[in-house]
Amino acid sequence: MRSVSLIHQSTKIAGFVLLFALAPVSHADTPEEIAAQIESLSSDSYLRRENATEALLKAGPAAIEPLVKVLERGDLETTQRAIGILQSIAMDRPIIEGESGKPKLARVDPNEPNAWETLLSLSTMGGSRGERASMAVEEITQVRRAQTIQTLSLQSAVIGVKEFVYGATTTLQRVVEINDAYQGDDSLLELLRWIDRVEFARIEGPAIRKGVVKGVTQMPDLKTLSLLYGDIDMETMKVIGDLDSIDHLEFRYVPLNDELLDAIAKLPIRISLTLNGTDLSSKQVDALRQTLPGLNIEFKRGGFLGVRCNDSLNECIIQSVVEDSGAELAGLQRDDVIVRANGEPVRRFADLQAVINTRDPGQNIHIVYRRLNREYETDAKLGKLTEPN
Repeated sequence: MRSVSLIHQSTKIAGFVLLFALAPVSHADTPEEIAAQIESLSSDSYLRRENATEALLKAGPAAIEPLVKVLERGDLETTQRAIGILQSIAMDRPIIEGESGKPKLARVDPNEPNAWETLLSLSTMGGSRGERASMAVEEITQVRRAQTIQTLSLQSAVIGVKEFVYGATTTLQRVVEINDAYQGDDSLLELLRWIDRVEFARIEGPAIRKGVVKGVTQMPDLKTLSLLYGDIDMETMKVIGDLDSIDHLEFRYVPLNDELLDAIAKLPIRISLTLNGTDLSSKQVDALRQTLPGLNIEFKRGGFLGVRCNDSLNECIIQSVVEDSGAELAGLQRDDVIVRANGEPVRRFADLQAVINTRDPGQNIHIVYRRLNREYETDAKLGKLTEPN
C-alpha cells in the first residue's frame, strides 16, 4: 500500500511539474516576448490566453503598436482581448497628479505610445475592432468625465445645468463656467476635453486669460462661448482662433479696439457674433459686417432695462421684470404695455430692444406705458445685463 501511495504522489508531482513547464511565462519585456504573448492571445488554451493578457498588460505602452497590428487579423477572440488590453493601458495612465488639494495636470511623454489616441483612431474603423474600440472609448470617457467634474468642481469651476444668456435669449443648458472663484491651475482646465455633450461655456472677469480659454476650448462639443465682464488680450484671442470652428461667440462688457476687432474678423465663427457693451462704435461694427457679410452680428451698446415682453397681440406686454433692474426701480410691472420708448413707437419687444441697444449702461430711457387702459410715463436708468444666479 505504501508503494502505491508513493507512486500516486510521484505521479501528481510530475503532473504539476509538467503543467508548470507547459504554462507560458507571464512577462513580455522585449519586443520578441511581446510578439510571442500576442500570438498566445488566439491560443486554444484558455490558460495561455489569460497569461498572455496579463503579460501584455504589464508590458504597458510598449505593447500598443504590436496590438494594433494583430487587430488586422480580425478574429473575435484576439480583437476582444487586444481592445480590452488597450483600454486597461489607457485607464492606467493618470490624468492628474500632485496633492489632492492642489492637483495638476499629469505630465505626458509625447514620445510614448498613447493607448487612448490609438482607441480613438480604431473607433473610426469598421468591423468588430471599430465597434469594440468605440465601446472602450465610451467607457473610458464616462470614467474620465466623472473624474474631471469632481476634480474641477473642487477647484470652484462650474459644470452643470444653469440658465445661459446669449444675446436676448435665456435658456436652461448644460454649461461650463469659469470665473474669478476658480482656484485651480489653468493647465488643469485641459481636463475639459473629457466633458463631452456640453455645448455652452462662459468665462467671466479675470478668468478671461490665455490659460483658461485654452482649457475651455478643449471641450469636444463646444458651440457657444461667452466672454463676460473682463478684458481680453491678443494672446488670448489667438487661442480662440486655434479652434476649428465656433458657432456662436459673445463679448459682453469686454472692451475691444481696432487691433482686437481685426483679430475677431479672422476667428472661425460660423453663425453669430454678439458685441454687447464693448466700447465699439457703429462705424467700426459696420466695417466688420462688410468684412464678414455672411455672419450674423448683433451689436448693442450695453444698456439693460430688465423686462421680458410678450408681443403675440401686436403689443409689448411685460411678462416679467428683473429684480433691482432699472425697469423695477422705474415702477414698471407685469402686464404693463409699453407704448413708446424715447419717443419711438413700440409694438413689439424688438422695437423696445432696438431703442435700448443704442444706449449705454447708466443712461436714462423715457418710457410711455399703459396700465388698466390708462397711460403713464417714467424714466428708467439702464443697467448691465447680468447672469441669473
